[in-house]
Amino acid sequence: MKNSKEEQMPQTDRQKEKYRVLQSQFGHKTFRALQEEAVDTILAGKDLLMILPTGGGKSLSYQLPALLMEGTTVVVSPLLALMHDQVQSLKAQGMRAEMLSSMQSSEESGDIIRRLYAGEVDFLYLSPERLNTDGMRNILSQIRLNYFVIDEAHCISEWGHEFRADYRALSQLRDYFPNVTVAAFTATATEHVRDDIVRLLRLHDATLLQGKIFRENLQITARHRIRDGYDQLTDFLNDHKGESGIVYAFSRKNVEAIAHHLQKKGYAAAAYHAGMPSEERNSVFHDFVHDEVKIIVATIAFGMGIDKSNIRFVVHMSLPKTLENYYQEIGRAGRDGDHADVVLLFSAADSIQQKRFIEMNDDDGYKQHLLQKLTAIQRYATSESCRHQQLAAYFGDTLEPCGDKCDNCLEPDHEKRDITTEAQMLLSTVYRTGQSFGKNYLIDVLRGSREQKILANGHDELTVYGVGEKLSKKQWFVVIDRLLEVEALNVNEHQGLMLSETGLQILKGEQKLLIRSERLNVKAKTVKKSAPESFDYDTGLFETLRGLRQEIAQEQGVPPYIVFGDKTLKEMAAKRPQTKDEMLQVGGIGEVKFERYGEEFLALLQGI
Repeated sequence: MKNSKEEQMPQTDRQKEKYRVLQSQFGHKTFRALQEEAVDTILAGKDLLMILPTGGGKSLSYQLPALLMEGTTVVVSPLLALMHDQVQSLKAQGMRAEMLSSMQSSEESGDIIRRLYAGEVDFLYLSPERLNTDGMRNILSQIRLNYFVIDEAHCISEWGHEFRADYRALSQLRDYFPNVTVAAFTATATEHVRDDIVRLLRLHDATLLQGKIFRENLQITARHRIRDGYDQLTDFLNDHKGESGIVYAFSRKNVEAIAHHLQKKGYAAAAYHAGMPSEERNSVFHDFVHDEVKIIVATIAFGMGIDKSNIRFVVHMSLPKTLENYYQEIGRAGRDGDHADVVLLFSAADSIQQKRFIEMNDDDGYKQHLLQKLTAIQRYATSESCRHQQLAAYFGDTLEPCGDKCDNCLEPDHEKRDITTEAQMLLSTVYRTGQSFGKNYLIDVLRGSREQKILANGHDELTVYGVGEKLSKKQWFVVIDRLLEVEALNVNEHQGLMLSETGLQILKGEQKLLIRSERLNVKAKTVKKSAPESFDYDTGLFETLRGLRQEIAQEQGVPPYIVFGDKTLKEMAAKRPQTKDEMLQVGGIGEVKFERYGEEFLALLQGI
């Protein structure tokens, strides 16, 4: 194999050429933060670890240098759907990209391998499983390689949140290809995970580029979930009609139920989880990427590295497992740089459920590690300080309070209400009914329900029967949630509530219980404020441009955002370019994209 670091043009010429390629291939006039440093590192033949938030431009950082070098860039990616998506996007920009996977016939694979040998493939996408085979290594040893890209590199660390055993085998790359540069990319990595990536990939004197954690286009909100959270979800979605988004749920059962609920409400929503037949799952993914389904309801199995740029919201219907998971998942919103909302709905029951799963782990050290991560996400959800600042601190970054990009900064002063009396009513009901009943039954007793089970148990004769009728059922759920948060109640294996020592102290009047007043206002809107657009544009013209984009995408069989992103269309609707030169001044439109799609958009704009 030829040395991949052999330069094909003087370094100074490459430096000039990268700006031309940036404009013509990618439609950008300037690099984003750290992109140019990443490009220069790869062009110099040095190993690289880049930690950059989703939407920060990691893909361009490794795609651009490949166009200035001889040979093939091998990109290792964890998901077939993601690889297919990225290959389509590169082809739409006129680049020679292919993937080898189980999705192809032997004839298709054979043709790609032939073109690899002929030097006709610039980007080859592989799963780690495929790369780790002797056959694939043999093929790669016979072609000219310029560098390996390891995408979603955090998957190599068992201390990360998405560990994959097949990624661990990538440590053997140095044995088979000792002279080929390795560039690793991820959106999230704690210091422990970062060290793991460098050690396990055996990066040589690697350049570390770590971007700021803060994503100013994300509006973050966290709210205590009221019962199943359905009312809060639909209230939020009323402000996002016609927009693409992801709703994450804890289990497959929850996913199915929420998707069904949204469909009944008239939303173009679909379920996605690992228990579905692969053909159905792939169909849902395709429809979402092509804007035929607007809302995906999914377990965390969905979305890692998804390239869809116009996701305008991400909603979590329960507490995520870790802050790493959470940051990775909200990162799927607003990849185009436009405003996006992310909402977390949680309750104390989420933590209890997750703790049960963690306690099943036999490895005490790993169990403690998971419990610490659970504590971190609990504190984040219930805290009253800047959420962006907390995320930055968790990943070793520093940040001043965001000002108006999260709910806590928008609402710094929270009025507190003393609910000790209401708590004593509930705790007394728990005690007097034998500490074995669940939430619904206890609330029915408090509110004086005539349910047959209550009458049969004689609980209508208790002194607490009917004393809580002034609070609604939803408000009593909030009171129970608050008691669970302060660990005044414990939950048995049958979901029955029991008093703890703290609960006894509150019941005896030895300790008060306070709550944010707004939590008892169960009709409060989920999100208080949405940021304005970064610039004014004609919304009607934007919709017309979106319609043309959809037609072109359907004709060519590609996702609409591959034609042009929403941000590009908004800029068109604001500037109304009338010539090719004016079109090329719009962000996201380069020479290649204009030749493929620009003429039709220009004709539409000229005709208005």
